[in-house]
Amino acid sequence: MPSHSEMGFYGLKKLRNKCSSDLLDEFMDDLHFLIDSNCYINLLNVYSNWEEPVPLDSEFTHDIALESQLLVVGVANLKNVFFKFLSDLIDYDTFIFFLPFLEWVYSMNLGRQLVPNDVRCLFASGLAERILFALEDFDTTNDTFKVTPEFFKKLTKLKWENRKTKKIYNELEKIFSLFTFEHWGTNENLYKVKQQWIVLFLAGCSAIKENRQKIIIEDVFRAYKTLFKIIGTDISKLI
Repeated sequence: MPSHSEMGFYGLKKLRNKCSSDLLDEFMDDLHFLIDSNCYINLLNVYSNWEEPVPLDSEFTHDIALESQLLVVGVANLKNVFFKFLSDLIDYDTFIFFLPFLEWVYSMNLGRQLVPNDVRCLFASGLAERILFALEDFDTTNDTFKVTPEFFKKLTKLKWENRKTKKIYNELEKIFSLFTFEHWGTNENLYKVKQQWIVLFLAGCSAIKENRQKIIIEDVFRAYKTLFKIIGTDISKLI
């Protein structure tokens, strides 16, 4: 039976017939760097042992949530329905794990579990907003960004450019999983589902940044580039 990496290389070979080799090479370079540097192992350990720093019944929950305009505006403007076929491409589920993902990376950088004040500082820092609007340049931009309802309304109207783009999005997720996880378990499966939603959300942000109404292949690769850069960056220095 072929190994995960062998199946990953086979999937990569097939994908080269469908999209730019330069984009794929950059994707794999970034992915291998995070694997070789143990960033993904460390992040999965944080995720697997996560203790929610601000539980829903915490006395701090409401006040800390208000520190993030992104969270407030996003929850108010994204569709949250049980049946996904009735929802938008970018909806509540696609968005809601983005901020927790930043919490996991922040915890990894600090080398400890977060406390409520850590989350407050993260939300108030504007880092999430810089990522959504500057994407892979989030660590170098000096601009400040304000999230508006119009931004999320544009996200809800996005569609895939075509079936090919959607298929490449799904195939990249499979390739990511095959190279990253040697052993599969509940935590790996749950993490990769959440990450796939985050990638879709970031791809949507890329499309909006370029004033497009459809997500194209380049948006998907840009989303992964942004995601990989977040994981490989000590974001505690930006908070």
